[in-house]
Amino acid sequence: MCMRAIFGMTSWRLTLVVALSASCVSARHTVMTANDGDSEFISNVPCATCATLPVDSTVTRAIEKRVADLKARGGYCSDYAAVLESSYRKGQITIRPYMWRVGSYLASGEAKPNGEMVLAREIDSLNVGVRTLNDLLWSMEHEAAHIAFRIDTQGGITEDRANDYVRACK
Repeated sequence: MCMRAIFGMTSWRLTLVVALSASCVSARHTVMTANDGDSEFISNVPCATCATLPVDSTVTRAIEKRVADLKARGGYCSDYAAVLESSYRKGQITIRPYMWRVGSYLASGEAKPNGEMVLAREIDSLNVGVRTLNDLLWSMEHEAAHIAFRIDTQGGITEDRANDYVRACK
């Protein structure tokens, strides 16, 4: 979920509304007229859960080490290592601060066939649960397997298939 704070103000009141939306859309500014004729300005604050985090040196070293290990294993491991390395080198890996909802599921990663990946660093903003660096790497490898082996993301059975590739390369 994407959370935005919306502030509305008239001459006699200040209102704060937290709006939840299923996706992160660009911020809009709207001028409205209140019942008393006063002008009301509503502004969307950027979505905090949609922000991205820099890929720090710890993550960078871990990706490079893991790619080298996967290449050395050969076979399927090397196949999805090539996708992971390409996405990494092209700057196509985006890390968001928290997991997000996709339907009724909580997602930790998402990939596109062109190599773009979006991954979650933490579970949620309340720090209920913790994702380790290994969890983040697992998500990267899982998404790379989806891309490398053209695994469709429809249904839970395909998630198991992507996990099987990652599990086999541990």
